[in-house]
Amino acid sequence: MIVIAVKLVVAESDAAAFEARLKQHAANSLTQEGCKGFLVARDQENPGAFQLWETYTDMAAFEEHKAADFMADFREFSTPLVKERVLAICDQIA
Repeated sequence: MIVIAVKLVVAESDAAAFEARLKQHAANSLTQEGCKGFLVARDQENPGAFQLWETYTDMAAFEEHKAADFMADFREFSTPLVKERVLAICDQIA
């Protein structure tokens, strides 16, 4: 299993709209066969900061996710808003 951990930070003024799109993005992602989990959390102290934890069966499933039409739409929406992005691609060990 592959775990993708992502921190995304947007301006607080954009956070509500960004949260709504993240929820839809998570729902879209979970329709993919290789996506086994997609959690989204919002930081209690920094309302513009979001954490995502995505779980895929393997790297091929993650690549399929990145190539999905809904991912392109989300990328187009989010790119101008995201001020900080930290991505970690991990192997699940437990």
